[in-house]
Amino acid sequence: MQETIAKGMNIFYRGYVVHEDVPKICYTIYDRRPDRVELATVGTSREAMKWVDCRIAIEEKLRDTRVTVDELLTLARSAVVV
Repeated sequence: MQETIAKGMNIFYRGYVVHEDVPKICYTIYDRRPDRVELATVGTSREAMKWVDCRIAIEEKLRDTRVTVDELLTLARSAVVV
């Protein structure tokens, strides 16, 4: 994570960092260590946690060798925050 964005609050959730850019308006989600790459931007901390939960569900499903394309697409659609 870059030092220039460290002004707002950070929420550490399930290995990810949810950075509060503008309180109650804009949150940025960063990947797990060691990279901490910016992954998405959402409007609330609740949306950010839901996004992380969906991403983890997708990762867990991908580890299952019996995943179907339809299941993967359904999970991917649920991870998109509108």
